[in-house]
Amino acid sequence: MKKQKIRRFRKTLRKFERLINVQLKICCAEVTLAQCHVLLEVEDKGQTTTGEIAKHLNLEKSTVSRTIDDLVNGGLLKRVPHPSDRRYVLIELSDRGKMTCDSINRLNDEYFGKILGSIPEDKIDPILKYFDLLVNIFEDFEDKRQDAVKCCNSADERISAR
Repeated sequence: MKKQKIRRFRKTLRKFERLINVQLKICCAEVTLAQCHVLLEVEDKGQTTTGEIAKHLNLEKSTVSRTIDDLVNGGLLKRVPHPSDRRYVLIELSDRGKMTCDSINRLNDEYFGKILGSIPEDKIDPILKYFDLLVNIFEDFEDKRQDAVKCCNSADERISAR
């Protein structure tokens, strides 16, 4: 692929990222961006674990755990015992957390509804299809990269153990 196309893609992606970050700062004003992502992930999953959130957000479990601690202390999340395995604790939204997610979703729905509303109706489904494709390619690439990092790290550990 030509370098010119790659640079064009990167430039457009940077601009897109900046525009999205502005919107996220507006809609997530009550919480940090990291907390916003965790809250919406918990909302999506219902009850979940710290490990599941970390895996889905592609973050270290310790990072997610600190964010969850802050959200629990702030009254947005609550911990509940796992019904069948006492070694695990489930995370779920508190009533205040549900209200915060409702606010975040409402603001985003309004904003992105306006964005999608400015696109001709016959173009929306193809845009969504290719956007999904692009995100899936990024996820697959990141999964492969993480697997390669794990492989290299375990090889390094075997060498240093000798």
